Amino acid sequence: MDFISIVLLSGSALIGPPDQDMWTFAATSSGENFSWTSPNPITATGTDYEMLYTITEATVMVSYIGIEFGPNDVMDMITEDLINTWRSSTGPAPLDFGWIHISAPANQDPPALSFDWRVELDAKGNVIYRMENLFLGQSEYDLGWPWGSVIVNLESGTIVAELGVASVDTPCYADITQDGIVNVSDILEVISGWGYCLDCPADINQDDLINVIDLLQIVSRWGPCPR
Repeated sequence: MDFISIVLLSGSALIGPPDQDMWTFAATSSGENFSWTSPNPITATGTDYEMLYTITEATVMVSYIGIEFGPNDVMDMITEDLINTWRSSTGPAPLDFGWIHISAPANQDPPALSFDWRVELDAKGNVIYRMENLFLGQSEYDLGWPWGSVIVNLESGTIVAELGVASVDTPCYADITQDGIVNVSDILEVISGWGYCLDCPADINQDDLINVIDLLQIVSRWGPCPR
């Protein structure tokens, strides 16, 4: 192979989607489903992917006695575990990181605001964010003088978020005990922590629930961790 061929092949290797990227976007809805697609793709042929989603702004438009107010900041209604969400998924694409439910405020039933969202990577490497099942209820809110604190109706909501997706080297999330091998010790860790758990090593897929999905992750990664 001559020098020119090597240069051409090296150049072609550099042309193509990156292994990772991060975007900022706004999702606004008054009840209808919402979807957003990244302006550029990332590589779709990776073996493992990670996703980090961070809510940076959350506002709502509300109404009281037929008068609309807003936008009103409601970041304090969203708990920290919902503001920052990390998920992993195996490749290659197409793949998704699973549905995630947001309900705010956490101690109100029915909630003032709730919806489901998930991030997908299609076969071409496009990152897609979907928001569905939006519920807009009521909440106590201080409208200031002359109304003060009253019960208002939520009319629409807007979330501004940063979303990053990356193709990563083969990780070893299933090695809960961090001894370099996925084996029965890790299964025992899952069994002992079974059920709801926030930020727990045995919650391999980081869905705040230790269950059979985490057991299957261990079985699929059985043996020594990649080096």
